[in-house]
Amino acid sequence: MFHKIQLKLSFICCLSTTLIVLVIILCCLNVSEKNMYGQENALFLLKTNTISSDLNLSESIDINWYMRNLTTDKNILYIEVNGTPATLSALILSDHDFSLISDIKNHMKNNNQYSLTNSSDTNRKSFEYASDKHKFLVMNEKSYKNEQEITYIYLYSLDNFYYNVKKQRILFFGIWLFSILILYLFSYLFTSNALKPVIQNDEKQRHFIAFASHELRSPLAIFKTGLSVLKNKPDAPKTERIFSLMENEMSRMERLIQDLLCLAKIENADPGFHFESTDLSDLLTSIYEKYISIAAQKNLTLSLAISANCNYDFLCDRQRLEQAIIILLDNALSYTPSGQNISLNLYGSHKKYFIQVIDTGIGIPDSEKEKIFDKFYQMDSSRNHKEHFGLGLSIARQICHTHGGKISVSDTKGGGSTFTIKLPKILPSFLLPQ
Repeated sequence: MFHKIQLKLSFICCLSTTLIVLVIILCCLNVSEKNMYGQENALFLLKTNTISSDLNLSESIDINWYMRNLTTDKNILYIEVNGTPATLSALILSDHDFSLISDIKNHMKNNNQYSLTNSSDTNRKSFEYASDKHKFLVMNEKSYKNEQEITYIYLYSLDNFYYNVKKQRILFFGIWLFSILILYLFSYLFTSNALKPVIQNDEKQRHFIAFASHELRSPLAIFKTGLSVLKNKPDAPKTERIFSLMENEMSRMERLIQDLLCLAKIENADPGFHFESTDLSDLLTSIYEKYISIAAQKNLTLSLAISANCNYDFLCDRQRLEQAIIILLDNALSYTPSGQNISLNLYGSHKKYFIQVIDTGIGIPDSEKEKIFDKFYQMDSSRNHKEHFGLGLSIARQICHTHGGKISVSDTKGGGSTFTIKLPKILPSFLLPQ
């Protein structure tokens, strides 16, 4: 399902970006072609100005001057003196050239409007002319010198310009086609990363359904079996044992439901948090006093270390923060072997408070350190206690996030795990109660 969605999103993303790239390429191509045409037109005007100046100022013209002004064999310079073709024009120009000049004359005769140059002389006109798939910029100018009427028609070939335009268009089109492949690969990777959280959430949801079904199926089976026995074969000794089992399973179901409701409220930013000024040292001392006897019953040593010379007044939800610390402490008591030590530490820096629960138990592999904060995650059978559902660390992490803090785990020197809660001394404004 997600693969099909990814392909569709990749196609849509690629199509939209490709169209944007096409628009950009067309705009760049248009600007480039206008600049190229402007350069050709500037060269054309420069050449015609030179020809006009030489014809008006020079006493005589020779074949070298004539050939130099042709520039290429595609350009044509036709000169008339008193309506008769000049000798050089008659010698150099071919029949095809004369035919082309005749067509241009007819074109100028049949059309009364031409685009003029910037010259104030109305006898000087330029325009673009096409003939047999060839295009020219044409200058027609008439002037008078020594009582002679001198007229010239200069054809500047645009074949090279249109060849370069065609080559540039093919290049830009090739770049656009290549960009489609690159953009599709990018779109595929982009949508893959975008869908990754959705896929992970879907997997977690499936895992949650499977886990909840399993956890709820077991006590329901016990209830069903117990009720059947009580109905068919009431027996005082068995009845007491069955009630005991049913009561234990009921307690487990109640804890699971409470944990799920607690996690749901925290993740949905439920406004049930009540922030108040709390002395963290008093909070940890209170927790220590509650659990020192529990630790002793399990033959564990629980110690408390609070760094002096620090003000531990903190704006928080005391009950929720206590819940997070107790979750860590409860895990440490469950997974630390008999005869080992557990430490509760509190210290501060310039900007943060640090609360640590340090045990010398079995430790956590590096590959599992991030996963243990996921909902319902349990590493292996050695840590899979029936009284733990894999929700505690998720709840503790969400409580820390709600207070603008973080929770992390590291290895204890000599073996075991160290859980550290980092809390900012000043809460971000968006976390403060309104």
